[in-house]
Amino acid sequence: MKKIIMTKNIIMATIVIIFLTWAFLKNEVVGKIIILPFLICALAILGGNISLLLKKEKLAKLFSMIFKISFGLYIFGILVYTTYYAFVNKTYSLLIVVGVFIILLIFFFRNYCKK
Repeated sequence: MKKIIMTKNIIMATIVIIFLTWAFLKNEVVGKIIILPFLICALAILGGNISLLLKKEKLAKLFSMIFKISFGLYIFGILVYTTYYAFVNKTYSLLIVVGVFIILLIFFFRNYCKK
């Protein structure tokens, strides 16, 4: 049963990687910056599932860590940009939203990165 789920995940990740690679190649620099973290996460999911299918636990953990770091950097970048935007446009109420997301992000990574 687990092999079927891993195979399904590999197929889905491959489809996503093909689509994201196409979008990455067709976009300008800003579009590429936005797409790149999703492409890295999809590659990490694909690599992790292939590793688990081949029973390579250490390699699967490496891909899991790559996914976590890529996701964390992307969210951190969004929060930095949102903070910059709030100060430049003097929309300080947006900083409340950033604060809530920082708290959620800390909670998420404290629990998720323990695994």
